[in-house]
Amino acid sequence: MTLEQMLARQKAILDAAKTQKRDLNETEQREFDELQRSIDALRAINGTNTQTPEQPPVNAEDLARQAMENERQRALDIDNLCRNFGYDPQEYIKEGKSIDEVRALILEKQLEDKKPSAVGIVKDEGDKIRDAARDGLALRVGVNIEKPAEGANQFRNMSLKELAVETLRMEGVANASRLSADELLRQYMTPTSLFAGIMDQTARTVFEKAYTEAETTYQLWTKRGTLKDFRPTKTYQVGTAGELLLVPENGELKHDMVNAEEGPQRQLLTFGRQFTMSRQAFINDDVDFISTIPALYAQSARLGINRLVYQLLAKNPVIWDGKQLFSSDHKNISAVNGAPSVDSIADMRMKMKKQKAAGGEVNLNIPAKFLLVPTTLETRTGQFIGSTVDPSQSNPNIKNPFFNSLTIISDAELDDATANGEKEWYLTADQLRSPIQVDYLNGVDMPTIVMKQPPAGQLGYMWDIYIDYGVTIVDYKTAVKNNGQ
Repeated sequence: MTLEQMLARQKAILDAAKTQKRDLNETEQREFDELQRSIDALRAINGTNTQTPEQPPVNAEDLARQAMENERQRALDIDNLCRNFGYDPQEYIKEGKSIDEVRALILEKQLEDKKPSAVGIVKDEGDKIRDAARDGLALRVGVNIEKPAEGANQFRNMSLKELAVETLRMEGVANASRLSADELLRQYMTPTSLFAGIMDQTARTVFEKAYTEAETTYQLWTKRGTLKDFRPTKTYQVGTAGELLLVPENGELKHDMVNAEEGPQRQLLTFGRQFTMSRQAFINDDVDFISTIPALYAQSARLGINRLVYQLLAKNPVIWDGKQLFSSDHKNISAVNGAPSVDSIADMRMKMKKQKAAGGEVNLNIPAKFLLVPTTLETRTGQFIGSTVDPSQSNPNIKNPFFNSLTIISDAELDDATANGEKEWYLTADQLRSPIQVDYLNGVDMPTIVMKQPPAGQLGYMWDIYIDYGVTIVDYKTAVKNNGQ
């Protein structure tokens, strides 16, 4: 087969695969590679791609003989290389791999076979015991742990002193079992000790669980925000842009400025407390202290935010524009006083939708989302919203237009926030347009609880609890108040 014939055959193989929009199959690839080796051999003999007058035509038998010799040498080289490393050479020979390709593949296999196992942290015996002690104390105080560390149940039955002695032994204190409770507290039970770390982690777990599960409602309808520091931060109420005007042929566009007005000023404050587990509680093995006291402070922290939000709403303070939150100037007080009904909600919804954008006359069409009611109105409001017909009508065919259209949020803070708190209620927009925003420092809404060294002369354990947040009225257009009966 001449050079031209071999090149033509290669082209035919490639064209067939290209026409069918596929890669070469194994048989085609092998034939193509064999042709290429023959072509390379021919070119090596001729030293060029074309016949020249100085170079006589190559005999086909010589070319075939050279190709066979090249193939034999390839197979021999691959066989020797593979057997040196304990690999089967036949696969590479059949696939038509060159010696360089096989060498690269063997190198990859060697690296894969020799590489170290996946990197990870291997726990030593001390780590396992520490984990077991930590989970054992948590289980004893009633914390639910899905997968306790191995051996946790052995520590679960230990008293606080026994646990302290065991952890001191792990830290190398040989005479730990002979120390009195006072000696343990005075000499070894610092915030950096293993026992104090276990106590601290257990208290933190109890605290965070209780904070998350606290019965509060403010987070359901208020807007959540974040501030990066404690400096006062100005906000602006964005209004409307001017209407687009008709532009005559060859006319010019008229310049416009977006309407906006200065809004509220948001600022963070720090709220905190400190509590101590006394020497007596340690000696008395008072594990209930760990399970209850941190939880009580956690609930108090979140209930404090809840109370502040509803107090701010109900007290009707003067806001940034010098007017009370709910006032005739703000057009957000219902003209139909009484419990939630078709007439009262319809009036409040209308007032919210007809609020104007800052600096303009455009209606904002703010949709109503939440009904905020005191507990005294919770049942009655639930019956009204859950009724398909208007309960105030004698005709049962008159439908209730507010059937299941609003979310009821009832909180006891509203009942006693004002003298008339048991009758007052509110209609507000969704959370993104909530009238009240709760900001946290860098978005962290979980209080910090930290164990610290007690003052000199005081035995026991001390924790600081604090959280940075701010509660601000950010809009008066997205809430309407009903003064009740």
